[in-house]
Amino acid sequence: MTIPVGQEYMDPNIGIGKLANYQNTQADSAVVEGTIPFGSAVQFSDGVAKVLSDKDFYGVALAKEYVQELYGDKIGNYEEKEMVAVVRRGVICVHVEEDVVDGDKAAANKATGTFLPATSPVSTKTEAIGRFKTTAQAGGLAHLEINLP
Repeated sequence: MTIPVGQEYMDPNIGIGKLANYQNTQADSAVVEGTIPFGSAVQFSDGVAKVLSDKDFYGVALAKEYVQELYGDKIGNYEEKEMVAVVRRGVICVHVEEDVVDGDKAAANKATGTFLPATSPVSTKTEAIGRFKTTAQAGGLAHLEINLP
């Protein structure tokens, strides 16, 4: 017997920093400065990547399959001097600070490295960087589609 409504049995958000699909995906790599949590907004300068703060948005940290330490909140990190894969094109699961609706333009918060709607009144957000492909409540996971040059 088939399962008529798959979302009643399985969460479509596979996990923070995981690819939502493999269609037309591109990722670059860089050396980590500090700590970068999976699924965080990343900036890149002089061959080094770190959580977005004072530079332009470069991409999203892709989750890796193996971690040395899995913390209580089950969020993995890239540690200092590791190589981080940064998604520049594709659809990836990210943590959202505010409620988002499928089709909303997305922005990154330079204060936290997480994502929110581009219409948010938060003063530390970037310009629009992509679009949300799913609807999610504040504090949840949403699929973010980006296509950076």
